[in-house]
Amino acid sequence: MQLDFAFLADFAQTSGGKINVVGGAFDHIWTKDVPLTYPLMTLVARLVLSPAEVGRDHKLEVIIMDSDGKKIANVDGGLRVERSIQGDAWKPSGTFLALNFLGVRFEKFGSYSIEIVANGSSLKSIPLEIAKRAEQPLATR
Repeated sequence: MQLDFAFLADFAQTSGGKINVVGGAFDHIWTKDVPLTYPLMTLVARLVLSPAEVGRDHKLEVIIMDSDGKKIANVDGGLRVERSIQGDAWKPSGTFLALNFLGVRFEKFGSYSIEIVANGSSLKSIPLEIAKRAEQPLATR
């Protein structure tokens, strides 16, 4: 199993073999204060499975970790991709994922990561920075 791409978005959904994304591909969240509870964040990804991997059960886990390695949120479960009737049996098969994280709480400013693990092997680590937003100076005349 390979990861074709993965990124964070404000919202995404899959439909009809496409993925619809709002506010995609961010790696910073700017805020005045922490702790911060982020209302909705979606991991968007496309997995590609070899012909031997199609039609089998796979384990997928996505973990949000802080810079100390502490798990602050995760989604895990099974994944099974079936070959489409029109698909060529000797070609890889792709599938889109849109995994929602609701109300993730970030306790401190700094570096975080989103870890994508399939069948016990790391596929990708996506960096995320919770950064202090600078105060805007008041306009003067």
